Amino acid sequence: MFRSCFVSLLVILISFETVGQINSDCPDNIASDGFNILVQVVGTETITREFILYVPQNYDENQATPLVLNFHGFGGCISDYSSEIGESYAMNALADSENFIVAYPQAAYRPEKEDVYWEPGDNGIQDIYENDIYFVEQLIEGISQTHNIDLSKVYACGYSNGGMMTYSLACNRPEIFAAVGIMSGVMLSEECDGMQDIPVITFHGIDDQVLPYQGNVWYQSVQEVIAFWLDHNNISESSLISVDLNEGKVRRDEYSTQDASSCVTLYTVFEEWDKPGDHVWFSDQIEGITPNELLWSFFEGQCTQVSSVEQEALLLDLVNLSPNPIRNQLVVHSDFDNPQKFEILDGSGKNLVHGIIQANRTEIELSNLLPGQYFFRISGQSLRFIKVD
Repeated sequence: MFRSCFVSLLVILISFETVGQINSDCPDNIASDGFNILVQVVGTETITREFILYVPQNYDENQATPLVLNFHGFGGCISDYSSEIGESYAMNALADSENFIVAYPQAAYRPEKEDVYWEPGDNGIQDIYENDIYFVEQLIEGISQTHNIDLSKVYACGYSNGGMMTYSLACNRPEIFAAVGIMSGVMLSEECDGMQDIPVITFHGIDDQVLPYQGNVWYQSVQEVIAFWLDHNNISESSLISVDLNEGKVRRDEYSTQDASSCVTLYTVFEEWDKPGDHVWFSDQIEGITPNELLWSFFEGQCTQVSSVEQEALLLDLVNLSPNPIRNQLVVHSDFDNPQKFEILDGSGKNLVHGIIQANRTEIELSNLLPGQYFFRISGQSLRFIKVD
């Protein structure tokens, strides 16, 4: 199809008079509060994309306000998604209390998928239907024309396929976003056009059957994705501070540079709502704080929140592992006055070895372990080590 170079974009707030003129893949979207469309005119063709905008109750047009874009999963409609995440899981209430705007964009229908779907990657086409990266760029620009947006505080988050889209935005447009967050999502590609560091926080269930924690032939494992972002953000794996939460039902792994200029945080959910961590937008409180609140706290504090675990890190200063990597034997040097219980876990959190370390020096035979990444856990905190042949 021939396309003219003339392109115009406009955000339109839908009125009752125009509702009947909209042909939507998700008809219930139209009746939702905050329903908007982004319109692009290319030559004689008019293209529309939908989104729901939640504006906090205390929004002041004279004050620049942060913006959070929240991307739904595969096959979803924002009428349902914004109701669940925004209302049932209280993201909109959090937006009211913390004063930020939330946009819930609608994925486009893809004939090859026979459903609505986010298409990660930037193909360079300046068309809001053909290029989701371009759509998001223009969406932010459009919202900033109708609302006073603090462009230094624009964040992206997403669930499942929406998490894939969020990772793609972090790769392709890191200069636009101050931080990104992912719920039950992985990357589809290890290629990043943007070289700028970007803070990343992700939540993933250990029993995710859609995007498995350990990965499969189609998808990377969570640890492979984390390793990619550590490399991309120039963060050492040895910076890991790992803490057990909710009596071991959740593990938080935090990585950061020494100056806290860059960071990556992973919440591994072993159990939520008395069930194994699944493929969901997580909602159960973690040490009394909801995942939405943790997400926003990370967005606002970004890498500075790593300093909140300095006291916990002091305990790890009392322990040193050698050698690292190991072959058959791990030597634990410690400054504890009394014997301490320890565990050795694999990447999924499975307890493989446990015992007692003595003061000063303890040798642990690990010749039976397969080569790979493991965690030495003591007092709810972890040190990472590698086993080689």
